[in-house]
Amino acid sequence: SDRDCPPGMVRGPNGQLWPAWVFCTRYSDRPSSGPRSRKIKKDPSNDDKRPRTAFSSDQLNRLRHEFDTNRYLTEERRASLSLELGLNENQIKIWFQNKRAKLKKATGSKGELAQMLAAQGLYNHSTVPVDEEDNLLY
Repeated sequence: SDRDCPPGMVRGPNGQLWPAWVFCTRYSDRPSSGPRSRKIKKDPSNDDKRPRTAFSSDQLNRLRHEFDTNRYLTEERRASLSLELGLNENQIKIWFQNKRAKLKKATGSKGELAQMLAAQGLYNHSTVPVDEEDNLLY
């Protein structure tokens, strides 16, 4: 039980003691509700999930051409492509998001928007170095 845990410690899924900070979320300095057990996957045969979209080669070529022209779509351009390609706007939006993410992962570089924001001092997702002398983070 949690009562026999020393201060600042919590029990993991196997009963092992862990420092509470291990279970802090990425977005918070407070501990989360602790370790999560894995969810058992449902039977995929009775899944209500929409099947993956299989884009035709014509649709893909058109999307790639549009992406090469501009990596970010306006609402008007997305609506126009939706009518032209027979896809819904959400499919097009997600395709562009995935394409940008794939490109970013492959190149390891920031996109145009991130570079522009960084130049204005509004974007900095670099890691923070540890000062060797006193091990403080800045």
